[in-house]
Amino acid sequence: MNLDLTRKLALLQATAASLRETSRSFTDTADMFAHRQFQMELAEYLGTHRAAGDIPHEPDAFVHEEIDRLERVVQPVAKFVQEQLALGREILDAKKQSLSRAQVAECQAAADAAFASLVEEQHRLAAGFLNKDLSEGEGGVDLAPDLLAFCKLARAQSPLLKPERAALCQFANGEGPLHGEVVEHLEAVRAACATLIELHAAQAATLQQAHTLAETADFARAAALIEGLNPVFTDLPYQHVTEVIDGWRKSLGELEARFTRLREQVATAWRAPFAQPWKVPPRQMELEQQVQQFQDYLAKFHGGLESWKNSDFARDGHSLFKKLMAQLDTVRADLVRRCAEARTRALAELAVTLALGVLTVNFAGQLAPVLVPVAVVAALVQGVRAAHRRLGARTSVVFRLEADGRALGDAAHAVIRLNGEPVRSGDAVAPGSYQLTLDPSLFEPLARTVTVQFGRRNNLGVLAVRLNREAHTNTLGMRFLPVPGVAALFGIWPVRVQDYEGFARETDQKWPRPKFKQEPAHPAVNVSWDDARRFCLWLTDRERRAGALGERDEYRLPTDLEWSAAVDLGKEAGATPAERDGKIRDVYPWGREWPPPKNTGNYDEELRRDVFDYTSPAGSFPANRHGLYDLGGNVWEWCSDSYDGQQNYRVLRGASWHSAKPHTLLSAARLFNSPGHRVDIVGFRCVLDARRPSPVFSQREKVGNGQPTTPAAPAPAIPPEETTPFPPA
Repeated sequence: MNLDLTRKLALLQATAASLRETSRSFTDTADMFAHRQFQMELAEYLGTHRAAGDIPHEPDAFVHEEIDRLERVVQPVAKFVQEQLALGREILDAKKQSLSRAQVAECQAAADAAFASLVEEQHRLAAGFLNKDLSEGEGGVDLAPDLLAFCKLARAQSPLLKPERAALCQFANGEGPLHGEVVEHLEAVRAACATLIELHAAQAATLQQAHTLAETADFARAAALIEGLNPVFTDLPYQHVTEVIDGWRKSLGELEARFTRLREQVATAWRAPFAQPWKVPPRQMELEQQVQQFQDYLAKFHGGLESWKNSDFARDGHSLFKKLMAQLDTVRADLVRRCAEARTRALAELAVTLALGVLTVNFAGQLAPVLVPVAVVAALVQGVRAAHRRLGARTSVVFRLEADGRALGDAAHAVIRLNGEPVRSGDAVAPGSYQLTLDPSLFEPLARTVTVQFGRRNNLGVLAVRLNREAHTNTLGMRFLPVPGVAALFGIWPVRVQDYEGFARETDQKWPRPKFKQEPAHPAVNVSWDDARRFCLWLTDRERRAGALGERDEYRLPTDLEWSAAVDLGKEAGATPAERDGKIRDVYPWGREWPPPKNTGNYDEELRRDVFDYTSPAGSFPANRHGLYDLGGNVWEWCSDSYDGQQNYRVLRGASWHSAKPHTLLSAARLFNSPGHRVDIVGFRCVLDARRPSPVFSQREKVGNGQPTTPAAPAPAIPPEETTPFPPA
C-alpha cells in the first residue's frame, strides 16, 4: 500500500469528519450547498480508492496509530535532551558548596562520555522516524504537514503540537537550537570539571602548606593562606586547619585572661578586720605568692618559646611576655599600696580603740552612765553580727546529679551554675532567687529558677541530667559520633594505619604488613581480635594520661548489636550473632537494590563499582545518615561478641574489598574467626564508652566535613590554673 496515498486519504477522511461537525452550525445556504457537494465528491473519491484497496477500512484508527507512533518517537528525544542538560548542573551551580573530587571526576567522566556519544545517540533517536515523517520548512526540519494535520484534527492536546516539537526533531537530526544548547552545556561542564579538579589540587596543596605552618606555630601565615580559599570541597580539611590556628591563638588568650583575673583579684577592695593590723601581712603574703606563682609560670612559658623560634607563636608570645611582665610590676606596686592602706586603717582603728580603753579606765566613774548603755548596745550589735555571720555561713545549697539513674560522684563534674557561677554541693550561697543552669560542655541544657533561703541548707534534691552527646575528636585525630540506640560514641571510620602505627611502635607489637601498598589514611589490616582489644586498652591509657579521658571512660570494640544499630537494621531476632546472621534480607549498607550503585563502597573488583583494587583511604565513600564511613566494604571489622556464645570465635561485620557476593554484603551478614587470626581483609574500629561526664566532654571538637585529621604538634606547656588546653589538639 502506498504510504503517501494512505496518509492523504486518511487526512481527507479526517477532514470530512471535522467538516461534518462544523456544518451543523452553517446558516448560509451557499455554505451548506458547497459542503454537501464536497461530501458527495469525497464519498465518490474515497469509494473508488477503497474499492481499489488503497485506503484502510479504519482510517480513524490509522490516524490515531500514526499520532501514537510519533509521540513514542519524539518523547525519548525530549527525555534525552533533558538528561543532557541536567548533567553536571551541580558543577555549574554558582554556589557550589558541597562537592568532592570524586564527584567532580565522576561528573567529568560522564560529560566526556556524553559528548563522545552525542552523534551516535542522535542517530539512534533519528532512526525512530519513518520516511516522509519529516519535511524541510522555512524554520528547518519539522513533522510533515499531514502528520501535524492529523494531530490538529484528531488530537488537539497532543504534545506534538507544542512549540518545542520542531526543535526536538531538529536535535534528532543533529541541528537546531537544542543541539547547540546541549553541545554548549556539555562543553561547559567539561571545562568546569577540569577547572574544579585543578582548583581542588591547588587548594589541597595550599591546605597542606597551611596545616604544616599551623602545626609549627606560624598561624598568621597559615591564616593568610586559607583566607582566600572558597570552602567548596567537602573532602578537604578546611575546618581542621582553622581549629589548629584558633588553638594557638586561644592558648595565648588563655594566658592573658589568667593575668586579667589575677589583676582583678589584687585590685578588689579589701579591708583588714577591725583594729587588727596583724591580719594584713598574711593576706599580703598570700597575694604575693599568687603573683610570684604567675611570674614563674610566665617565665616557664617564655623559656618554652625557644622551641618555636621564628614562628608567629614565638613572636606573639615574646610580645605578650614583655607586656605581662611590665604589667606584673604594676600589679605588685598596687598590691603593696593597697595592703599599706589596709594596715594604716587598721592601726588607726587600733589606736582609737586603745584611747577609748584608757579613757574608760581613768574616768570609769564619771563615764559609767554613758559607757554602760553604749557597751551594751555595742555588745548587742556584735552579737547580732556574729549570729548573722553564722547563719550566713549556714546558707548553702546541697544537691545530687544523676545521669541514667547513676549519681555523678566526681566533684569536678557534679557542678551546677547559679546565675552563671559554678557551685558544688555544700557550697555557701547568698540568699535570693537564682537561675539554675548546667555546664553546656558537659550536659544537655537544663534551666530552672530556685530560691535560696537565708540561714538554711537548701536541698535542691536530685537533678536528673543527661550527658552532652556531642561529637568528639581524640588526640590521634580519631573522630566519634553519637548513634541513636547506642550508649557509646561510634568511631566514624576504621582505625587507620597512622593510628595503629603509634600503638605498634610504643608496645613493640608484632604487626605484619600486607603485600599491597597502604597510605597512612588506609584502615589497618592484619590485626587480630586480641590486637584490637590491646589497642583499645592502650588508647584508653594514653588518653587518660593526656587528660583527655575520664577515669571511668574507655575505648573498646563495638558489640554486635551496636553495629546493627549503626547500620539501621532495627530489631533482629536471635540471642547470639550466629542466630542473627543474615536473617534480615535485601538490606545493604547502600539501600535495597542489587548490585550496589557505583562509588558507594570499596568492594571486590568483580563488581566494578569502585576504583580501588585493595583497601581505600578511610572516608573515601559517602557516609551513612549517622555520619559513619565504610560500614560496608573496605575491611571486615571485629566486634567484641563471640559468634555463637562460645569463646572460640569472634564476630566480624561489614564485608571488605574482597567481597562480591550478595549474601556477604548484607548489613545483617556476619563472619567469624578465631581471636588470634590475622588477615589482610580484616581491621577494626573503636567506640568511646563515656560512662559519666569527664574531661573528654569539655575538650570536644565539632565534626565538620568528616575528613581524617592529624593532631597538632606539641607546644610548651603552661602550668595550669585549673586546666588550660595548650597547645591545641
